[in-house]
Amino acid sequence: MSSDRKPSLHFTADCWINDPCAPGYDPVTALYHVFYQCNPHGTVWGSMSWGHLTSKDLVSWTPSTKPALIPDQPYDRAGVFTGCMAPPANFEQSSLKVIYSSVRHLPFHWSTPPYPRDAAGLAIAESRDNGKTWMKCSENPILAGEPKGLQVTGFRDPFLAEWHALDRFRDQKSMYGLVSGGIEPNGPTAFLYSVPYENLSEWHYLCPLVNIPARFQPSPKWSGNFGVNWECANFLTLECQTNNRVCLIFGAEGDVEREHIRSFKSDAHIPPRTVRSLLWMFGNLRVENNLVSVDYTHSGYLDCGSLYAASSFFDPVSKRYIMHAWIPEEDITASYAKRKGWNGALAIPRELFLLSIPNVTRALHSPLSEIASVEKVPDQGALLTIYTLGIRPIEEVSRLRKRCGRVCQRKHISLPSPTTGASHALCSTLFRAWDLEAEITIDPSCCFEVGFHIRHNSDMSICTTITFSLQKETISINKERSTYDPNVRNCLEEGPFTLFYGLDNLGVEPKDKLENLRIRIVSDADILEVFANDRFALATMVYSPEDCRPASISAFAKGTRESAVIEDVTIWDGLSAAGR
Repeated sequence: MSSDRKPSLHFTADCWINDPCAPGYDPVTALYHVFYQCNPHGTVWGSMSWGHLTSKDLVSWTPSTKPALIPDQPYDRAGVFTGCMAPPANFEQSSLKVIYSSVRHLPFHWSTPPYPRDAAGLAIAESRDNGKTWMKCSENPILAGEPKGLQVTGFRDPFLAEWHALDRFRDQKSMYGLVSGGIEPNGPTAFLYSVPYENLSEWHYLCPLVNIPARFQPSPKWSGNFGVNWECANFLTLECQTNNRVCLIFGAEGDVEREHIRSFKSDAHIPPRTVRSLLWMFGNLRVENNLVSVDYTHSGYLDCGSLYAASSFFDPVSKRYIMHAWIPEEDITASYAKRKGWNGALAIPRELFLLSIPNVTRALHSPLSEIASVEKVPDQGALLTIYTLGIRPIEEVSRLRKRCGRVCQRKHISLPSPTTGASHALCSTLFRAWDLEAEITIDPSCCFEVGFHIRHNSDMSICTTITFSLQKETISINKERSTYDPNVRNCLEEGPFTLFYGLDNLGVEPKDKLENLRIRIVSDADILEVFANDRFALATMVYSPEDCRPASISAFAKGTRESAVIEDVTIWDGLSAAGR
């Protein structure tokens, strides 16, 4: 296939790639690092190794010419799986260190118990030349396997960071490590370790961090199913003014497939998607009888699409939590991926933060008490302040707009229109990567849907549609007409999203006013990422035909006349990250 099919903003390699690993920042060189699992030998899973990327700005990445780590030792002969970087506080002037899952035995999976004892442990690799080359440490493996006396469903994906609140609870200072998995028959968890600053090879087991039953699901709509086994669990302490929340992000394996995926019918001869979800959870940190736990309070989807294997770090330069994640390609045949020449990509980095929304009175339709992804704190009178996980592309991505190929901007478009009908043509895109940002005022009493038709041809026989449904309180991506290639499954993507009413004091009498919809769409070759109101994200692959260029973008609304107004929409066409 043409190299024009390769993304301009997102990283991919000429092989299979999956989990991002060990993101971090080196203050000595002022470089950001991220690794990624890969199979250097083909476009299917296998020979798990680590590729390596460096960047000065988190958007323009320079790949290493060969894998940084390969499975070449007895303790990791079956694969170098996911891992983390030692935090900046631990950096020596001439040393970078990463900790990874060293797999000595395959297969293992939560669905085929019992999990083989010590199938995966932990190992350390070190670089003394600023990340150019990496050497595995002689003490490896630093952990042979899971804690003794436990029958686990999994044990992998180490994460290491400082956790000052836990230091205060325990009255001692250390770093803390997580290893993801689960315990039979209890449910999913992350195994908590203390790790001394002076010796990264000493991981002292404390306890399971959470006690949640298998396939726990607080809300059938607003919170994903927690599954039976966790992968890539991270802990974060999010702060907003004087408020802070303990947050866990994780991949849930063995959950119940979401209805819109389970019910989708396709003629493509492609294996079903892996049943998993990328989730977040707020909880209360507690220490009792020397046992640490994070007790569940709220949760939601970290991404409502196919995004998985999130890995975060605290950036000491910008003081932000930054997340990398993997966009898999499970909706194409193996032959299609081989012909394409690559399989999988890394999402654009995202910022995670504590989002607060003051003066809230209610949501569109769902009672606030049923929305598991928001915490409701009483404010003045009947008003509430809402807290939830904030998620958005890092601001560095927006800076790429300054050197785009062309800009299209429109203002004050009322839809449906008496002249153009339900839809309004915006522009045609000439390049493979573009970024759209729009703010839309909606009359909820008479507007049912609003959104965008993208990547469409003149007769709309090729089209991908992004829709916010006010009635269903969802954002969806309909790919039914994205392509007619029999090697592609055009699976619907959908996730829960609502708008909130707040108190408007500008008139003679205070009244409820619905917040505007703020939507951002990043399209990059086969990749599509959608964000809304700093609290919704959905990443997926959309395989539009190569000959559908220029491709058009149109806005639409369904409802009574002029029930939605696009206050402002801007499209930056021709974005590129240097080094791609």
